Amino acid sequence: MLGTQYSIALPDYQAVYIDIAKVASSSIKSYLSAALGIAETSDNPHETDFPRPLNSEPTGHRLYPGFFTFAFVRNPWDRLVSCYRDKIAGEVQGYTAFADNGVANCLARFDAFSADMSFIDFAHAVASIPDQQADEHFRSQADYLTNTRGSLAVDFVGRYETLNADFARIVKQLGLPEEFELPRLQAASPANYADFYTLETRKLIGERYARDIALFSFSF
Repeated sequence: MLGTQYSIALPDYQAVYIDIAKVASSSIKSYLSAALGIAETSDNPHETDFPRPLNSEPTGHRLYPGFFTFAFVRNPWDRLVSCYRDKIAGEVQGYTAFADNGVANCLARFDAFSADMSFIDFAHAVASIPDQQADEHFRSQADYLTNTRGSLAVDFVGRYETLNADFARIVKQLGLPEEFELPRLQAASPANYADFYTLETRKLIGERYARDIALFSFSF
């Protein structure tokens, strides 16, 4: 279980949303700020002062016992391409700020990344960085959603690939306001993630995110 900085409390709904970067988190946070009546301090939903759940050790197999916990996950091969296009290539219009070395601020502390690197080089760099040192934008999704035994410990896991339908299910189940729509924010132009990979990098990233692939039954 990671820290509560990745979790948003919905106290009136007895629920907790666990935020995983590069899985429509901008859109979900924008919806939640409106639904919860929380004033946004800027146009960037990541800067909104959301309530956080109390730090809680898992009881049995569940995170945040007594609350309905939910999150969304994304095919790791696709998620990594999204990270590259946003944080290295600068293709995404929105909330990413860049350091003097030309990479996004969140990646600037890593010597492995450079502004002009190819996706192949990016994939190798990510594969060389273990989750304990990884930035949240490429850390394994399993880290956010499992207990100390490595078992899935949340109540509902939706998918980026079926985001609208899965989020609508959450809205209905929790009784969240239906008058607010889930916006489409911080999205790059459409592209097939498979086109970015060679056979080597496909295998490399499959090994890097083996836990995500096994836990959530993803395939290339």
